[in-house]
Amino acid sequence: MPAKTDYSRKTKWKNEPYQGERGVGGNFVYAGDNLLDKHLFVHRLAPGGFDWGPDASDEKASQLAIALLAPLKGVDYAVEHYHLFAENFVRRELTDDTWEIKRQDYRSDEYVEAIDGRDHPENTAPGPEDVPDLEDADLESITYAAEIALAEKYAEVLWQSGNRRENLRRLKAIWSGEEDPASDAVASGTLYRIQGLDIPSNARSTLVKQFDSMGELAAWVCYGRNHSQLAGISDASAKKIPNARPGFVQYFGGTEHIPEHDTREMSLSEMSNTRGDTAQQTFTSTLSEADE
Repeated sequence: MPAKTDYSRKTKWKNEPYQGERGVGGNFVYAGDNLLDKHLFVHRLAPGGFDWGPDASDEKASQLAIALLAPLKGVDYAVEHYHLFAENFVRRELTDDTWEIKRQDYRSDEYVEAIDGRDHPENTAPGPEDVPDLEDADLESITYAAEIALAEKYAEVLWQSGNRRENLRRLKAIWSGEEDPASDAVASGTLYRIQGLDIPSNARSTLVKQFDSMGELAAWVCYGRNHSQLAGISDASAKKIPNARPGFVQYFGGTEHIPEHDTREMSLSEMSNTRGDTAQQTFTSTLSEADE
């Protein structure tokens, strides 16, 4: 599932045709009655504007490709495929000085394929190695291409549910000590979004009832033993619970932010189970002695 972004949440999807025209003052592209935004906030290639046709520069053809793809497929798709679309569609299909297209005109998968024999522009979107460390990143001004690279760079410790940039801000706040996920209440909605916590809903409900905070729960999941000792957790669910450790690491922003598990502390249900087992053992032992 594609990550949620401010772009996908705020953009109003419209179906007006796109129109391009060359003029004395430059090249203009319209979305309906309005100028098409250059989408420099997605990936900044050609601040000077758009161009199309076989003689268009890599940068200007690619900027138009991004501006056409982002509203149709989202920013992640545009960043990944714009260089192919620039050659296969912007240069080869838009060959006139004026043109009009609708979204269905460029939905073909062929437009974002690497076709043999074609010299596609380089995809210059930054990778994880090209972006600054999160502590030094300005999350208010980075492009979506840089946001994607940052998320990939910190994928192992970044919460994956919800808005990606907000999750990067959250991770930064956890590392700076401004937020402490250990104090968060345990909620069913949160547990459904923990990657790897593939257990039945009744087992999730048990965790919500038994643990007061996400810190306590994460410590038990990641460092506890014998998860089946908790009443309401079957042996089958207990075997799956350790699989959620990577998901809790993402929620907490790293293993170092997960509290230690105090094995001396037991939940009431665990204590009840232990006492019940002890009583049963004592009763059985008494019967055995009586038989002798």
